[in-house]
Amino acid sequence: MFWVFVVCVVGRAAGSMAPQQWWDSAVYYRLLVDSFRDSDGDGLGDLKGAVKQISYVRALGADAVILSPISAKSTDCSRPGVIDFSDIDPRYGTPADFSNLVEKLKKLDLKLVITLPLQTVSMASDWFTSSADRIAGYEHRIMWKDGTIDSPPPVENGVKSWTWHATRYAYFGNANNEAVLNLCCENVAAALSAAQCNWLKRGVSGILLNPDFPRDTACGEQLLKKLVADAMSCTRSSGLETPVILVESSLRPEQAAMYYGDGGVGANSIISKALTTPTRSTSEMVIGIQASLLTTPLDVLPTWATSNSNASRTASRYGSDMVDAVNLLALNLPGSAIIQQGDELAAADTILEWVTGSTCWPNQPAPWAAPFPWDDSHSSGFTKGGEPWLPLAPNFRYANAKTEFANDYSHVGVMRIAAALRKSPAFGPHVEIKRQNGAIVILRWGASGSLLLISNLATEPTQVEPSRIPGIPPEMTIACSSAGSSFAVATHWMMDKTMRLGPGQTILLAGGPRHCGGPGPVEKITSKLQEGWQKVNKYFST
Repeated sequence: MFWVFVVCVVGRAAGSMAPQQWWDSAVYYRLLVDSFRDSDGDGLGDLKGAVKQISYVRALGADAVILSPISAKSTDCSRPGVIDFSDIDPRYGTPADFSNLVEKLKKLDLKLVITLPLQTVSMASDWFTSSADRIAGYEHRIMWKDGTIDSPPPVENGVKSWTWHATRYAYFGNANNEAVLNLCCENVAAALSAAQCNWLKRGVSGILLNPDFPRDTACGEQLLKKLVADAMSCTRSSGLETPVILVESSLRPEQAAMYYGDGGVGANSIISKALTTPTRSTSEMVIGIQASLLTTPLDVLPTWATSNSNASRTASRYGSDMVDAVNLLALNLPGSAIIQQGDELAAADTILEWVTGSTCWPNQPAPWAAPFPWDDSHSSGFTKGGEPWLPLAPNFRYANAKTEFANDYSHVGVMRIAAALRKSPAFGPHVEIKRQNGAIVILRWGASGSLLLISNLATEPTQVEPSRIPGIPPEMTIACSSAGSSFAVATHWMMDKTMRLGPGQTILLAGGPRHCGGPGPVEKITSKLQEGWQKVNKYFST
């Protein structure tokens, strides 16, 4: 079977497009502080460790860092969760350590985005205890529901269980042993807005938010709009740069689109989960890509994540043969990209059965939070003098930064080339996406050149005929190919030849500009519009 599925993303006409912001095509690196680098030997990653090793992110070709939540959390693991949204958890470091990180990032010309959690709070927090005591301003901050001690309310969206509270004499929403916040409460919105402003004043360039409130999605939408408006007000009044507001949502693309604000106040971009589906499926990925693109407003594009922040890494989710495919797709689809920590190395999830000890860490152990593998030593260079807070990934001996940076054709090498090509003239504003058999084909072009990405997402070999793409240059050069690929880098490829790709095999080619026997479709449309406006202007000037 040979069939084609096409979508065109048309570049905005000159003279009418909004000024491009840095986040429109940024490459983000999502950094998990707990697992990036430990500076003091206690086994937990910290801000000082991030300062020491953050130049690694610049070496990858990234433009910005998304920092995992570092707000102060409970030290009582029977009552986990955030206790203060503005304070820094002392287990990660001090405000001075955070300031040092901000300054180091500025020197490296990297932006910093902080993740602000919104859904839950610790039962050890003042918010929870004050709400339980019905103190004015706090009484509605937690999701409470009346009932009797022997008759709990039924489970509902966003609430995994209801827990009886003897003081309040009511049930509160419980999710993973944390109290569920009432995002419909104005006091909650005001307090989160104040915390957000504190982080912006510390020098961050943006905020990542998840405003989902399944019980009442309208409340989540209104909260997001308030936080966006207040973020703009905060930075304007403080003379700071305009921040980016990213949204990570578990809703379907057509539902999450409400966070864009429909032309009004809303998110700058929503993180797409099209490349993070639980199972490996070409059809599912292509449909997800389409949905993410079609639900964005004018002049806005999605952000493509290689992995979710709370789910398996690519190597464990799909297999190591798909790592380069997912990374290259994220880096070549229209919009910005998020490389999840470790995905550039094909680092696998850890095995929780290996966990030893009972230390109460800021976050609960999770397979995808394996400590970053800097080298192939006993502790992978993550910590010195002690054991990491989680076991290392099983493949760290070869999937580590030192080993892969020494090999230009490694997963890291492939990613660095693709990231560099994003800044080349060939990375044009126009995009065409096709499906051929089990492969997805993405053509980017502009006046100065074109890039062609071909990726077999299927579990079986497939073949692609590039000549079926109208206007494709007759010859292109292989700029990079997935690790272990049979397509040699720098090879000139005649585009009338059939390409046969194994499962996961991915190729990125560079060539001259697209040519369709005259101006391309976008140029034709732009030319006609300009001619029309000239006639209108001539009519009104007479």
